[in-house]
Amino acid sequence: MRRVFVSDVHLSPRRPARTARFIRFLEREAPRTDELYILGDLFDYWIGPKHLKLPEYREAVDALRGIVGRGVRVMFLCGNRDFYMRGFAEATGVEVAPGRTHHRLTIASKRVYLCHGDFLEGQRGFAFAVQRFIRSRFVEWIWTRLPASVARWGARFYRWVSDRIKPTADAATSRVASYGLCAEQVAAELARGTDIIVCGHIHRPQQVPRPVQGMQGTLYTLGDWEHGTSHLVEEDGRWRLCQDGAEI
Repeated sequence: MRRVFVSDVHLSPRRPARTARFIRFLEREAPRTDELYILGDLFDYWIGPKHLKLPEYREAVDALRGIVGRGVRVMFLCGNRDFYMRGFAEATGVEVAPGRTHHRLTIASKRVYLCHGDFLEGQRGFAFAVQRFIRSRFVEWIWTRLPASVARWGARFYRWVSDRIKPTADAATSRVASYGLCAEQVAAELARGTDIIVCGHIHRPQQVPRPVQGMQGTLYTLGDWEHGTSHLVEEDGRWRLCQDGAEI
């Protein structure tokens, strides 16, 4: 069994080279991969089912549909840029994780927790409230019924706002390896019996053994695709971080 994990591809019509890179990556990995996990922010933004009718991501969506048709199981977890995924599973064959923002599985007797990573930042106050509100089923129901032009404008505005609302560490909150993840949040997940946490969002590939002092576990953070490909591979219990196809 070979599993591949990616995050933060941030496909955008303004970045056609990134789309081409992603399609080449799928073509290369599909013949030797059993399961592909996309941990959010595959798209720079996503406005819901209407986006399936727009040309912006058509090549990438077709490529995903193609590898599903070739027998690769693809699972998608919502990020902080693409969370109105209603209709996506039906159109592509990609599975949207039941919890939408996280997924748990067991690999080689290890309990693994997958997420995008934004909620591991330990957000407080306004930023946390905005994220929860915008991701609610109620707002999704309203948003997906807006005209495409209005929804696209709103998504771009939200992207602009989210880039400027960053959680800040206070004196009482420690961070994991200076990577912006809240040690309390990571410790809480490890305390549930998790052995391995895999997330994206912070855009830097890293393996962090014992991410919280005194607790067993490993944290993998995935890189973004700004300048190349970045992914994590698990095969027969062995984990490897890769950049541009080479292990790092």
